[in-house]
Amino acid sequence: MAKRDVLVVDDERQVREVLQQILTLSGYTCRLVGDGGEALEVFKVWRPPLVVTDVLHPGINGIELLRQVRALDGDVAVIVLTGAASVKTVIECLKGAAYAVILKPINLDELLITVERALERRQLLIERREPQQAHGQRQEAQRDVLIVEDDPRHRDIFNQMFLFAGYKCLLAKHAGEGLEVFRRSRPPLVVTVLKMPIVRGGERMPLAGIELLKQVRQEDPDAAVLVLGVADVKSHVACLKLGAYASMMKPINMDELLITAERALERRQLLIEHRQRQEGA
Repeated sequence: MAKRDVLVVDDERQVREVLQQILTLSGYTCRLVGDGGEALEVFKVWRPPLVVTDVLHPGINGIELLRQVRALDGDVAVIVLTGAASVKTVIECLKGAAYAVILKPINLDELLITVERALERRQLLIERREPQQAHGQRQEAQRDVLIVEDDPRHRDIFNQMFLFAGYKCLLAKHAGEGLEVFRRSRPPLVVTVLKMPIVRGGERMPLAGIELLKQVRQEDPDAAVLVLGVADVKSHVACLKLGAYASMMKPINMDELLITAERALERRQLLIEHRQRQEGA
């Protein structure tokens, strides 16, 4: 089985063909299917490591296809596409173990970054499970989170939510303070708002979250960063390119945020373990 095989499922032929062109140019091998039931049959025989599926298509829908392919192969990575920004759909997909949900119209950069990370996660999970890698006790990942939010009410809500979920929380009310706290405590996870009031040289800087993301990732490439309050695709893709695990629009759904935080910390830990294996080889 090739590691860069992708099953593309969408009932719109033009969408399927565009996805094929994008992925083929990036070195992937694609099979195109327009029906969910047919896609399941193709998956049973072909067993690609990645499935990219629309939510709505003939036969079984994308969410049911997600459930069934994950039941057949717990390692398969699934990315779900949707034309409607329904929080209920996003949460249902994430709880069904989809790697990510991407909104249509699809942004080329977002798709390729997400595909690479989905396959990366799949491979790292397989490596972790391999018998020769199972010796020794795995170090438990830290659950410290730095929350950077200028609105005190929202900051308190996020604080209470993460505390209830078993995290140790560090709080900052602007990016400058957030960077100071990060440098002192080195938390593995940073949750920051994109736009915060900040003054630098007498000038207000509206995108403090981007600056904090850049600095944190520069000082600690292992740090997992979630950016909140992203309102457009351009900002979303910019955050991903700078190393953010994810960005989210407000209002924030708490289930989505907690699932995303867990996945971000998981990716951080998997990458650290992978590096340690390479160094010990």
